[in-house]
Amino acid sequence: MSTDTFVPAALDDPAELASLVRRGTARAGRRVAEMSVRIEGMHCAACALTIESVLRGVRGVIDANVSAASRCASVRWDAGIAPASHLIDAVRRAGYEAVPDTAAAARGLRQRERRQMTWRTFVALFCSMQVMMLATPAYVSGPGDLAPDLKRLLDWGSWLVSLPVLMFSAAPFFAGAWRALRLRTIGMDVPVALGIAVAFIASSGAAFDPGGVFGSEVYFDSLTMFVGFLLAGRWLEMAARHRAAETLEQAVDQLPQRVLRLRPDGTVETVSLQRLQPGDTVRVPVGEAFAADGVLTRGETEVDESMLTGEPRPVARHAGDAVVAAARP
Repeated sequence: MSTDTFVPAALDDPAELASLVRRGTARAGRRVAEMSVRIEGMHCAACALTIESVLRGVRGVIDANVSAASRCASVRWDAGIAPASHLIDAVRRAGYEAVPDTAAAARGLRQRERRQMTWRTFVALFCSMQVMMLATPAYVSGPGDLAPDLKRLLDWGSWLVSLPVLMFSAAPFFAGAWRALRLRTIGMDVPVALGIAVAFIASSGAAFDPGGVFGSEVYFDSLTMFVGFLLAGRWLEMAARHRAAETLEQAVDQLPQRVLRLRPDGTVETVSLQRLQPGDTVRVPVGEAFAADGVLTRGETEVDESMLTGEPRPVARHAGDAVVAAARP
């Protein structure tokens, strides 16, 4: 939601408020609500303390926490005492810009996913390099050049370094395989987890009992590199998916908060975006984004759809052509 077009009083509309506020548990006669607010103009931790103090000074506020790093605030208050618009007005009076952050929950999930995936990939690739270093003497030495006890010591070291990869980096594959088996389906994680488990068990047997049924060859280097490459591929897929989600969030931020809806008698009324219904006819001022997907009923224009399609040039639209939400005429 853009700070340029946001009107705090719009939060007093129940339809608008319902899409932005997470209702908490009503207790002791209070209607506890929670809202995430994106703040612009913050530059340091002192700004965060100032905004926290301002928010907690609003009548009805139960708790307020401001993160200087993410420039977001989380506010819990009694919705029966103070409307949500009072929170935004208080922050703006303190000299900062504030708008409800509708994507706070999704952004938090993406941040946690990105952090976990990055660490898992790093551990797998780092350990695979160490295992490869321990396996190199066996690859480059000739027959009889590497003493059996030294070979066994190197295999034990590879086994030890492979444990973090198996227990931490490869955990998503085993979790996904277990979920698939519980649902009696075969997903991609099932053969991956099976291959990792078989390779580790066979290599462990060869490392600790070279004369046993598993022989004397270990494959810890192949196992760790396999996990590392798979996670690297998933990391790239995750990055592309997150970029797409962020682009969609930016498009949603461009949607106008209030729209001009035409009544059947030809007059115009200003309503919340949340109150639009299929079949409504709206008037779109020049420079303001389309509030919803629809059809151009009158006139012609050039539409900027670069945020949605990547096309840098405006696209001509005539009466009867389809238009998409967040595009700007």
